[in-house]
Amino acid sequence: MTQEDRRKETIGKILQAAEKCFSKKSFSETGVEDICEEAGISKGAFYHHFKTKQQLFLELLDHWIDKVAGDIDPAKIKSNNVLDLLLKIPDNITPTFENATNQLPVFLELYIRGLRDEELKKIGMRSYKKFIGFFTHLQKKYKENPGEEEDISKILFSITIGFLIQGLLNPEDGDWKGLAKKSISMLLS
Repeated sequence: MTQEDRRKETIGKILQAAEKCFSKKSFSETGVEDICEEAGISKGAFYHHFKTKQQLFLELLDHWIDKVAGDIDPAKIKSNNVLDLLLKIPDNITPTFENATNQLPVFLELYIRGLRDEELKKIGMRSYKKFIGFFTHLQKKYKENPGEEEDISKILFSITIGFLIQGLLNPEDGDWKGLAKKSISMLLS
């Protein structure tokens, strides 16, 4: 095994351990020691790869956002317009959310904690800007809703966060995919 392979393996262990620890105890209650113990590594190995717990949190969040973005990549979804594309996204993203029961609370905690912690707010704003940029780019690509792309993207973000909260609180109540499509249709029709 090469040094690069060992590096990737260690980072993977740390990310998996952090996800598990954050979902059990929350971000603030999880210490670097907890993550190291779960990953089976030393604190030195942790700090070799991550300067802070916040940096690790950002990396974990980026991995999850990249996974979600890959699932809703417009190149993979055949569509003639933004509305049609956005209406297909709930079908493509549902499996990711169903398999992300550990990540969703961590993702939401980032935004909540960011209200009081400037460092976490920067991390949260980075993911927020990624989301807004992604949906703004989609609209510009199809040359639809000129001048309103960013506002529509912010509304889509708000709707998404609302669905995440509702889905976590009461996952069995309602057709979340159908409701997502209805809200998108109402917004863009």
